[in-house]
Amino acid sequence: MNTPSTIRIALLAGIPPLLSAVPNIVLLAAAADRLPDPIATHFGSDGADGFTGRVPTMVISAGLGLGLAVLFAAILAVGFRQGRMVRRPDSTVDPSRLLFGTAWGVGGFVGMLMLFSTVANLDIADPAQVTLPGWTFVVAAAVGVLFGGAGWLAAPESPIAAEPSRVVRPLPIGATERVNWSRRITAPWMLLTGVVSALIGMTLGIVAQPFAGVVLVLTGALVAHLALVRVVVDRRGLTVGTGLAGWPRWRLEPQEITEVSTADISPAHYGGYGIRLIPGTTAVVLRGGPGIVVTRRSGRRFAVSVDDAETGAGVLAGVVHRSA
Repeated sequence: MNTPSTIRIALLAGIPPLLSAVPNIVLLAAAADRLPDPIATHFGSDGADGFTGRVPTMVISAGLGLGLAVLFAAILAVGFRQGRMVRRPDSTVDPSRLLFGTAWGVGGFVGMLMLFSTVANLDIADPAQVTLPGWTFVVAAAVGVLFGGAGWLAAPESPIAAEPSRVVRPLPIGATERVNWSRRITAPWMLLTGVVSALIGMTLGIVAQPFAGVVLVLTGALVAHLALVRVVVDRRGLTVGTGLAGWPRWRLEPQEITEVSTADISPAHYGGYGIRLIPGTTAVVLRGGPGIVVTRRSGRRFAVSVDDAETGAGVLAGVVHRSA
């Protein structure tokens, strides 16, 4: 399968979210004589409780559209360029279609909310009297779903790739020897995504809807938390912890491990980045590349992408062999 060019991927992912802000900007400019200044841009349960100048609102709308465009364009362009957009033959999740659908859907949803907010201000003398009906969120969500479906259909398919695993040779460990191997993994793009999502959420919460803003802030904080992982191999087996506090944490004791191998792990093999729970496998995936794959006595596998996986797997296999 031919891989689309980076420019094409970036444009296909970024232009729709950017264009979603255009209707609101055009309305703000064309209907200036029908809008109060400032206009109501933040709504609580009792109506408008936040106001922004018409021109600053145009700038904020453009900034939100541009921010979403750059974010999704960068994620997809880098993913295709580095060969991360691949899937296993038995996987029903196509990461390319999923991310393109998300990019278009989020753009459509946010764009419609901004447009509805401006429409609610038309021909209103006192912006404090402006209200935003609940049905606007339902319509915005429906538009987001339609846009997301269009992005899914327009997206190039992810190439199919296998994941050959290699059983490692145990490192010889004496009965009285102590071993410890550890690595920290950071996904810079996930940290950036988390920070950008949180900033967009705070902006959206201040100028438009607090609920949507809180959701984006919490999502951003979660993504940033999952961008940090520490992998430790010692006499206790394999320990994998996420975030600064090391939680959630997985510990696989030597007695429950039957096989240790390494593999070239792709996020698409497990349905995406982060903590992945799929039939038969738990995976902690921050990036594509080498990783440790462990098979447990139950038959379930645990995989983690990590640098120097060959060494870590050898040490773990040695610990397992010594405890047998």
